[in-house]
Amino acid sequence: MFIYDKTLPLSWEEHSVAKKEGYSVRDISYDSPHGGKVPAYLVTPDGRGQTPLPAVLFLHPGQGNRSSFLPEAERLAAQGIVSLLIDAPFLRQELSSELSQAERAVQLVEMMVKKELYIQTVVDLQRAVDLLTSLDIVDADRIGYVGHSYGATWGGVFAGVEKRVKAFVLMAGYSRSTVWHRTSGHPVADLVRQILPKERFEQVFAELEALDAVHYIKNAAPASVLFQFVHNDEFIDKEQADQYSAAASTPREVKWYESDHLFTGCGEAEADRRDWLLKQLG
Repeated sequence: MFIYDKTLPLSWEEHSVAKKEGYSVRDISYDSPHGGKVPAYLVTPDGRGQTPLPAVLFLHPGQGNRSSFLPEAERLAAQGIVSLLIDAPFLRQELSSELSQAERAVQLVEMMVKKELYIQTVVDLQRAVDLLTSLDIVDADRIGYVGHSYGATWGGVFAGVEKRVKAFVLMAGYSRSTVWHRTSGHPVADLVRQILPKERFEQVFAELEALDAVHYIKNAAPASVLFQFVHNDEFIDKEQADQYSAAASTPREVKWYESDHLFTGCGEAEADRRDWLLKQLG
């Protein structure tokens, strides 16, 4: 399902570069095996000589984009860490501006249940590792991953199929997103149930159940996994969180914070994952 031709050229392009104090931020893109270009930021520390550096791959929450973790990646550059931040495939889907609000809601739901986009997400992440390992500045044995919400849910699947990543940080992800869609009273879950006919709803989520992160995170070893959850989360309840961490292979750690789903103002969580990544990646 997540197999692709690794011999395909990355065809990565640099569109612009912003020189900052001690590091550079490059606006780049690379080819997705599923079609199109993957927009990304590549953040590289300056003045590190020829020593290969550790790297971290980031995937944003559903409410965000590749810019979501950019401030954090810039702070990691001061620690001598390269970062690659990509846009998820759903951000590259065109939503017509000429449709009514109701028609746009239908279009949005259809995108949310498109299995191919979720598969492409994982493949695009694997391709991002291909890109990182192709760079002379990166130590291929010291690559980490940080994903939040959407990035943590599909990061769990990614952890089960990608063995070149040494450490995963998964922030507020679903262990079983299909269960959430079936049982949650959240307005987003209600919208999906209202728009999809019952028979189609059952068919779609029966197919997507095989992609629930709980089936993959058990295969993350030998990589280490750090889970970060919050107590005031409108999406991830404690049952989902506990199932996710319990299903993971070891070594694993779990940390809880007093914040909302977006970890608003939670500097403690960023400090914890920074220190944990520095320890895991060296």
